[in-house]
Amino acid sequence: MGKRTKNKRAAIEMSMGTIITIILAVVFLILGLTFVKSIFGVASSSIQITDDKLKAQLSTLFADENQPTFIKPEEGVFKVRAASDFYFVIGGRSKNGNDVQRGDLQYRFILDKNAPNSCLSKFNNNEARIKAWFPGVKFAADENEEVLNPLTIYQGDMSSSRIQISIPSGTPLCSQIILYDVFDKSDNSTSAVPVGGSSFTVQVLRRSIV
Repeated sequence: MGKRTKNKRAAIEMSMGTIITIILAVVFLILGLTFVKSIFGVASSSIQITDDKLKAQLSTLFADENQPTFIKPEEGVFKVRAASDFYFVIGGRSKNGNDVQRGDLQYRFILDKNAPNSCLSKFNNNEARIKAWFPGVKFAADENEEVLNPLTIYQGDMSSSRIQISIPSGTPLCSQIILYDVFDKSDNSTSAVPVGGSSFTVQVLRRSIV
């Protein structure tokens, strides 16, 4: 009887030990995957913010009151992994300081066709392939074409929009410069008035392993 009880106790202890080992293995696996992801993560962080919070923080996104436009993350190099999405914010102020409504300030994107070793050259000048990375955004062919997109979040003389970049799985590693300008149509004139502009770069990285 005592031997049977002893064997039963040993079996229970062995089962408990097995369960603890499995739990620890799962915990270490999760920690390991998190560590790998932190090492191979994207350096230029995507902007995760709601439209309401963006509107509330809009004035803080300008370096000073004389800055006509901004882009965030401000590094201007957006490192995006294949098969993932990335969000950035673009904004501007009205030319004369007057209050704006939705669409009074608008932005224009143009693919830089002159940069060497760009995604565009790697894709045999297939512009549509790159433009598809920006859902809902229209591109102008060049600086002579006024193809504009509205900035939809507004407050006072400022306006902005959060823009999505979606890189398909299997996209080769490359970098593409995008030229951008912000225009002011708040005075109801027939033509948009240039406010300012610059450029940003989309750098395609390998698909994440986790």
